[in-house]
Amino acid sequence: MFAQLTAWKVKRLVFKRCQHGIGSHSLSSLDVLFFGSDEFSIHALDSLRSLQNNYPPLVKDIQVVTRKPKWCGRYKSVLKHTPIVEHCKTIGLREPLLCDSKQDMLDIGDVHNYDMVVAVSFGKLIPSKLLSKAKYSLNIHPSLLPRYKGASPIQYALLNRDTETGVTIQTLHPNKFDHGRIIAQTRPLSTSDLLAKGVVSEFPEKTPIYTAILMDQLGLVGGELLKKVISEQLYTDQNKSIESGQVFEASYASRITSAMKQISWNTDEAIDLVVRLNTLGPLFAPIKVLMRKNGNVNKRIIFHDFTVCSNYQEKLGSPGQFCYDDKSMTVVVCCANNSYIQVKSLQFEGFTVETASEFVRRFRKRCGNKTESTFEFV
Repeated sequence: MFAQLTAWKVKRLVFKRCQHGIGSHSLSSLDVLFFGSDEFSIHALDSLRSLQNNYPPLVKDIQVVTRKPKWCGRYKSVLKHTPIVEHCKTIGLREPLLCDSKQDMLDIGDVHNYDMVVAVSFGKLIPSKLLSKAKYSLNIHPSLLPRYKGASPIQYALLNRDTETGVTIQTLHPNKFDHGRIIAQTRPLSTSDLLAKGVVSEFPEKTPIYTAILMDQLGLVGGELLKKVISEQLYTDQNKSIESGQVFEASYASRITSAMKQISWNTDEAIDLVVRLNTLGPLFAPIKVLMRKNGNVNKRIIFHDFTVCSNYQEKLGSPGQFCYDDKSMTVVVCCANNSYIQVKSLQFEGFTVETASEFVRRFRKRCGNKTESTFEFV
């Protein structure tokens, strides 16, 4: 993993730059406008705050900007702020500015001039007019660019079961996401090693575990890389890209859609479904239900908790068939290539989440009083 920038290294760099500067760029204390929202961006903010507290010649001030809160939950009864709002209170920063529109962002730039704009997981394109008012701009992206440009690089790395991943710091392009010049980049990092480290932040309960871990671990790596970029003033030449010696194939990681969570029993193997569950959250598959008035209709079965079943002795006829296993108290489902998952909790559309035994006990009534011991998802 990218080595942490120790305190004595930063002090040494600051001392040298205070004495000599770097080329034509003498050290200037940065007034930073920071756009962020989630746990990944919080790690970058922590690094900036650390520099501000411990090495004021590097960072003079930080103003955080985040998205406006949204009404969530049942009946839209809970007003939910982004995680970075509460974190600003924790680390002693003033209250973030809230904005969603282009005009909101331009209004911020009209009130105060900033030396640097930093955007991390903000989800909106920073207007070119605002960028033009700042000397420097940076973005921290959780992939080895140009691999996985776009909104979901962490999820795509997991879904594609990449053995390596990393972090890139780039400039902000005035018109496109992830088309800036690369300022710094980590070496390729082992995905399995990162996953083994687990989470260090408090995530919402429904956050998929693999995604949460990489958000945390790559966030920590990105924060340390940001310290290096600022302390060594690697950001000063915004028109120069680094030459890392490694070339990564360009690809795009589009937004995650509901369709990506649908199971195809004929093509999806058990291990692939487990990876998708831990990356995207609960998956679903349709099932035919006999309705008195409408005949056969498709309903969703949502799979909340399951693992690969590697030692199932019985043989189910075809992908999509399932039965209840008394020994493990799970629903066992046949997947592609004679692989199996065992499901601990699942949900019939329109009902609450149930254990496997509860689901099977009520299944016949919901699906038209079937009497078979094995059943089949569509």
